[in-house]
Amino acid sequence: MNTPQLIQALKASGATAELSDITQLGKGLWGDIYDLADGTVLKLIRGEAGIGTGLEKWQAECDALNALEEITLPVRVPELIDSDRFTAASAAGEAGFVAWMRLEKVPGTPLDDNLIEGLPQVERERLAHDLAETLAALHGLGPEFEVPDRQAEANLRDLEEIAKATSDVASPQLIEAISRAGETLPGDPATVPCHGDINTTNLLIDFEGRLTGLIDWTESRRDWREAELCHLALIPIFFPVFAEAYEGITGLMLDEDRLHLATWHNVLTSLAIARKTGNQEEEAWALEDARRLTGAAAAQ
Repeated sequence: MNTPQLIQALKASGATAELSDITQLGKGLWGDIYDLADGTVLKLIRGEAGIGTGLEKWQAECDALNALEEITLPVRVPELIDSDRFTAASAAGEAGFVAWMRLEKVPGTPLDDNLIEGLPQVERERLAHDLAETLAALHGLGPEFEVPDRQAEANLRDLEEIAKATSDVASPQLIEAISRAGETLPGDPATVPCHGDINTTNLLIDFEGRLTGLIDWTESRRDWREAELCHLALIPIFFPVFAEAYEGITGLMLDEDRLHLATWHNVLTSLAIARKTGNQEEEAWALEDARRLTGAAAAQ
């Protein structure tokens, strides 16, 4: 536990929890998350971790949660209670943290890919329908969910770094295709409000396997609906049921070409981050996903 930084953030947030009552819930790429034992959590955001900057991630999540304040989705999202930057001269700033957020603790247990695969078929299909209903509702929001969208610009800026880190996997033609697709996003009427990171660890479930919450809105943006689904597309036991439910609810067919490009972009980003941080396990998973995508393309 980063005690000096945590104490500083606790004082700034107005939390009254005793250190002895606080538990660390997770240590993610961009932030450390603590349960304050009062129905709230505290998130400390690092300045540098993956691709981009911590302040960009912090601002994007604040914008999204503020925009969602008056919106009701089929599942819970965290309420933003308070948030601020750290000064560079503070204990937290010297330790590499740039901001903090105090959030409502959303009930539920985080999923992961293996847990989805291990669910009984009935529960997995029910979860697919729950998620399809939630994302269809999010993607169908209009002007009431408008956040400053910096992500499309950031994606294009970061693509050069990703291309260099994954040149052994990604051809120049693939990078160019991803770049061209990204350049068309601003103002594209086909884009929708997106969570931006539907990784299974950001999905919360209850003891019956029902979807209860959607957390971590740091990648929130306007994007193609297919880009929202790029991680799910890599879970073959889950995605077909989800896609059928999603298309049935929205009345729209998913675009296979956009889904393919978005999935490649997701895999290359994961690979670049794994190599930057030295996470060999994540690198192995990303390389396996890349092989699967290459094999699927060759089979078509």
